[in-house]
Amino acid sequence: MLKHKRGVENVIDFQSKASPSSMNYYIHWDDTTSVYKYKDFLCVGIKNNFLGFIVLNWFVSKIKRKKKSVFIHSHNPLMSLFCLFQTNLLTVHDALYYQNKAVGHQLKALFYPLEKILYSRVKFVHFISHYTKNMSLFSDSKNFKIIHNTSHLETYNLNNSQTKKNVEFDPSKIKVLVVRGIEERSRIDLVIQVAEELKASNFEILIAGKGPLFDFYKNEIQKLNLKNIKLIGYVNEEMLTNYYLACDIVLMPAEYAEGFGLPIIEGYFFNKPVIASNRCAIPEVIISKEFLFDNTVEDVIKKLEFAQHKQVGTYKEMYMTKFSNAFIVSQFKTLYKTLM
Repeated sequence: MLKHKRGVENVIDFQSKASPSSMNYYIHWDDTTSVYKYKDFLCVGIKNNFLGFIVLNWFVSKIKRKKKSVFIHSHNPLMSLFCLFQTNLLTVHDALYYQNKAVGHQLKALFYPLEKILYSRVKFVHFISHYTKNMSLFSDSKNFKIIHNTSHLETYNLNNSQTKKNVEFDPSKIKVLVVRGIEERSRIDLVIQVAEELKASNFEILIAGKGPLFDFYKNEIQKLNLKNIKLIGYVNEEMLTNYYLACDIVLMPAEYAEGFGLPIIEGYFFNKPVIASNRCAIPEVIISKEFLFDNTVEDVIKKLEFAQHKQVGTYKEMYMTKFSNAFIVSQFKTLYKTLM
């Protein structure tokens, strides 16, 4: 929680706002074993080594002895598999077998029986999208719920007093923002190809994010001598708010293993048009199919030109109706009340 990644930790933080308990524990893998406070959490970091699952069960046993009745909400499939106590609620961001098959994991076949066993060990399952549910091996027709994600950036809305300072966009350009992990599935290669095709146009692309292919793609941009695209690396949430405020269009490319699409709803919160790949869970999150593109240079450019004339819309209304903090927390309150 102290590292506060954009992802699972944010989801857990919001789910805790719906918890009826006055004390919530957050147990996670870490570089070292530690105990610390974060907001209303008592956090337990467990050193990720061969003793990790023994320490996990020791901690959970200690909490169970102290609290008698404990509701276990897990986001970690392996913790749910190897914890001695049954998981009451499992949140699935990406299905085990699908995710490992998509990335070509050498032991991908092993994850098929593991995922099957996993669902037999949990009482109820929460999926972040219908796509994630469909890609899973979960076969129960009743004991699951689809609840989408929300965004922490909503808490950074300062009643329009936030300035657009320190952003690296050229104000004379049509400003396109990409917020992605710099990895294969994010199709940064496609964005670079689009930038090369548009180098004589009025579009400028900024890519915020970090990942294993950051240096590789940065070198590719330098080799092509492209001035209309830039990798800016990781930016904190407050600064990311400035980039969303300053941009004209949000672009979200994806190829596989995209269980939701957080940049889409964040773009909507700032009332920006979003164009995105017609892949994975994205079609169920996007405001309209006309904003979807096939993963080709020609189609991305076509949709950029389309979105250029769609900058005024009901995007913020879409966010507030379907993905707002209040709406998602209310859904979890209902779910917790039912299950507890």
